[in-house]
Amino acid sequence: MKGLSLKLSGIWYYQEEKYERFDKDYLRSPGNMVTSRASSAEYSRTLDQTYNAVLNYNYQIDKNNYLDAMAGFEYYDSYLKGFSAGGSGAPTDDFMDLQYTSKEEGKRSIDSWHSRQRIMSFFGRVNYDYQSKYLFSFVLRKDGYSKLAKENRWGVFPGISAGWVFSKENFMSNTAHILSFGKLRTSFGLNGNVNKNFVGNYTVQGSYNSITYNGNTGFLLGAIPNPYLMWEKSRTFEIGVDLGFLENRINANFTYYNRLTSDKYANITVPSTSGIGSVVSNNGKFRNQGLEMELAFRIIDRKDWKWNLNWNGALNKNKVVALPDNRLERNRQNAFQVYTGNKDNKIWVGGYQEGQRPGDLYMFIAEGLYKSQDEIPEGLIDITSGNNGSTGRPLYGGAKGYEKLTDKQKENALPIQPGDVRWKDVNGDGVIDDYDMVKVGNIVPKWTGGINTTVSWKDLTLSARFDYALGFKAVDWKTMWIMACAQGTYNTIQETKNTWTPDNPNAKYPTYVWADQLGKRNYCRSSSMFVYNGNYLAFRELSLSYRLPSMWVQKAKLSNVEVSVTGQNLGYLTEAKHLFSPEKSDNNGGYPLPRTLIFGINVSF
Repeated sequence: MKGLSLKLSGIWYYQEEKYERFDKDYLRSPGNMVTSRASSAEYSRTLDQTYNAVLNYNYQIDKNNYLDAMAGFEYYDSYLKGFSAGGSGAPTDDFMDLQYTSKEEGKRSIDSWHSRQRIMSFFGRVNYDYQSKYLFSFVLRKDGYSKLAKENRWGVFPGISAGWVFSKENFMSNTAHILSFGKLRTSFGLNGNVNKNFVGNYTVQGSYNSITYNGNTGFLLGAIPNPYLMWEKSRTFEIGVDLGFLENRINANFTYYNRLTSDKYANITVPSTSGIGSVVSNNGKFRNQGLEMELAFRIIDRKDWKWNLNWNGALNKNKVVALPDNRLERNRQNAFQVYTGNKDNKIWVGGYQEGQRPGDLYMFIAEGLYKSQDEIPEGLIDITSGNNGSTGRPLYGGAKGYEKLTDKQKENALPIQPGDVRWKDVNGDGVIDDYDMVKVGNIVPKWTGGINTTVSWKDLTLSARFDYALGFKAVDWKTMWIMACAQGTYNTIQETKNTWTPDNPNAKYPTYVWADQLGKRNYCRSSSMFVYNGNYLAFRELSLSYRLPSMWVQKAKLSNVEVSVTGQNLGYLTEAKHLFSPEKSDNNGGYPLPRTLIFGINVSF
């Protein structure tokens, strides 16, 4: 039996936008009300084209051997072109016309732009099947991307996989009543990526910026040309097993994967004397490996009652394999030093370092608050730098610590007082400095996964969907920022009531002041006070549906009517209740996912 089919398709998208605006802003100057009128116009044109062709061929060699093949081609072209013009200082607002705007220098502007990217791909696949027991597949892609230079534009990405359905073997016949299905599988493949966060449409060409001085316009280099950029490549090896038990009432699959990404994109810092801050380069290797698991249960499968339960989980581990040679230990990038706890010995931590897992979180450990002057060690000094623009004033503890300073020294110092945080002195030298931070965890979850279940009784169905993440820490930077009054214009929050005062010595948080970054850095530092166990279970969706009885529906000359109510993003079960979302590990602004209630009706004729 043979079969041959060809599928052709194309998508052509065109969009044209015109935009005109007239603004009238009132700017107050001493003794006068000045009116500034501005007009602007913008025009843009977008053209996207996608064409593809796929040829399929099927051939059954004999009753045991089956072959199918596929070959295809795809082309994508996106082109954007536009211009804009604007002016201000028009004498009247009666006409929306740029010719009436002021001709003074700086009052008028004009600009134009264009952007284009194209991708061409050739791909194919060959599958071989012997008795539905032995399965082999080979795939191949060749992609060309206009973002890369001509010498590196094309990438070739092969892949191969094999499967063995061992439950069909004769030696498994005695276990068929227990093991319904069993399959071993493995694969190896190479994938390519051009990360849009690093490589723009014209990154490899470099760019120029213009500057005007004293009426003369000149041009200077804005970005260094880099024709050597290549595809980022990921080599992935997988091996797994699929199992079905008790007539497939219980199904399971387990997969181990090991992915090595090489030629990773990163910004490399260059000397500032060049006039350029950094240049994009392919310069590192990164490994992801882990285990993925799925379990599915048909717990109840009767005429009126049915209950299905599914669980999936993934254990992932990341490691930096290689970084550009910068003549530093482990070729570290953005690392910093902390005490080991053994006198003044220090180690380099954080950032990116070869052989280490990224995402480690280091914080100053808050061991409570000083409730009285007697608790503050005599001679204690705090010379941490803080964050959010902290002045970094040295802090002196003890009844005589601050008083021993000269008047000149006091101008740039502050005393440690009751209500301030008791910070952990890691090496016990009586000085709290930037090396006294301690690892409190990692911001990347070790475990992720989901749970979904469906229970039905006759025509009534209840379904629920959950997802979770385990084994990570989350930092509430936003509450710290607000409590620190670092902005100076925020309203206060409920936690302010739990700050230290002489009448509230057992408070959770230190003294509440304005602009803590200008003071003692009780809030404006990386503090364990705002670190939470990020583990969460998200109630992602809960739905109840009911299918109307067929006798009612048929009277209305319909075939099916189903009504439903669904709630989405209903909340979290988590210790990190202060965070607007435990899914966002840094919680430095943003908005939580909205809770949604949906009523639906599905009618079939």
